Amino acid sequence: MKNNMDHDSFNVISITDEMRENNNKYSLNKFDYDLHKEEDNVVEKIIRVKRFSVPNKGERWKIFEDNKIVMIIEGSKLSKNEKEFLYSIEGIQWLLSEYKQGIKSFNSLKKNMKARLLTSNSQ
Repeated sequence: MKNNMDHDSFNVISITDEMRENNNKYSLNKFDYDLHKEEDNVVEKIIRVKRFSVPNKGERWKIFEDNKIVMIIEGSKLSKNEKEFLYSIEGIQWLLSEYKQGIKSFNSLKKNMKARLLTSNSQ
């Protein structure tokens, strides 16, 4: 009987070890592998957009390049249509592509957004 219990406790330990191994398998950061070109030994930039709520029902969109804020878009300077566009996935993708193309000023970004919204509304 005692041998049987030892055997059962061994199974429990092996299951938890197996679970720990499975959890470690997925705990690696995907950026470590997806954004590193092994053959060139070059690490690509991480560019992301995050929307923040600010007091008085305001909001901001911040564009980050590797954890460094490179552009802030004030929601108070945008129309309702422009804000709704930036809420969508398409809007965020557009914002990322505009940044990658080199837009640095808010005025040029706003002009391009108006043109984009006019073309998408006319279709």
